[in-house]
Amino acid sequence: MSALEVIFVTKGDCPNCNVIRAVLGKVHHEYRHVEVAEVDPDGPAGRSLATEYGIRLLPALIVNGHLRLAGEISETEIRHEIQKARPHIAR
Repeated sequence: MSALEVIFVTKGDCPNCNVIRAVLGKVHHEYRHVEVAEVDPDGPAGRSLATEYGIRLLPALIVNGHLRLAGEISETEIRHEIQKARPHIAR
């Protein structure tokens, strides 16, 4: 089974980002095939992603190449998007 790629666009000083970071840590632990990469929007890769996906709010989650969530994000929303992207993902 191939990995589900989640790109977490975040800044270190973003309070909501710290909450989502903890949720993504739990999700990564629970679902073996979820790979999470953090990207700073101020770096070259982050600026490129922000332009490509039209990201204007942080945090932002790109799941398998599609912008799924941005701004205030709940754990329920994250889990829903991961299940939607990969309904048969292994735990």
